[in-house]
Order: sequence, then C-alpha cells, then structure tokens
Amino acid sequence: MVWQAVLERVEQQMPAAVMTRLALEQALPASWLDQVFEQHRQRQYSRELLFSAVVELMTLVTLGLRPSLHAAARKFDERLPVSLTALYDKVNRCEPALLRALVTLRRTPRQGKLRRP
Repeated sequence: MVWQAVLERVEQQMPAAVMTRLALEQALPASWLDQVFEQHRQRQYSRELLFSAVVELMTLVTLGLRPSLHAAARKFDERLPVSLTALYDKVNRCEPALLRALVTLRRTPRQGKLRRP
C-alpha cells in the first residue's frame, strides 16, 4: 500500500522518466547487457558487480530519478555487492569496445541473441 502511494507520486512528478525506464528495462534486459559485456570486455571482469547493475544505476541518474551515482548506489545499497570505490572504478574503466558493442548490436526478437544491424 505504501509503495503504491510512492509510485503514484513518482509517476505524477516524473512520468517521462518512469516510462523511459520501463521501456529501457524491456529493450535492454540485464541478461543481454551481461552477455554483451562478457563477449566484448577486454580487461574488465564481473566477479561480484555485474555490468547490468552498473547500467541500472547509471540509468537512474541519467533519467533524473537519482541526482548522482553515489545517491543511486546508496538506494541500491543492499543489493550492491561492492564498495563505492569499486563501482566508480568500473564506471571509469568502461572499455571503448564494450561501449561500441552496446551501440551497434541489437537483440533478435524473442531469442535475445546478439546480431549486427
């Protein structure tokens, strides 16, 4: 019941951000993001912090649902398996090849397989 009130307030104050986040969650599922990361990473690894978790946190900031990565991480605190320093290191060391792959690859309908456009 409390969550319903919170959700209604957020929807009223930031409807575009909420709709965009929901659309992104459907367009970029966590499993696909982690698959792209594993296939295109060069030096990075996902021992404890999955790439999809980093994308989720950055999405909260980008859509204005949180004012900073630090604020997003604090809200994510119970599910964040690493320190803030490790989170910032992962963000700052994001490799160009990985970013290129995220931009150029697309998912095939239903299968979630990677393909070039």
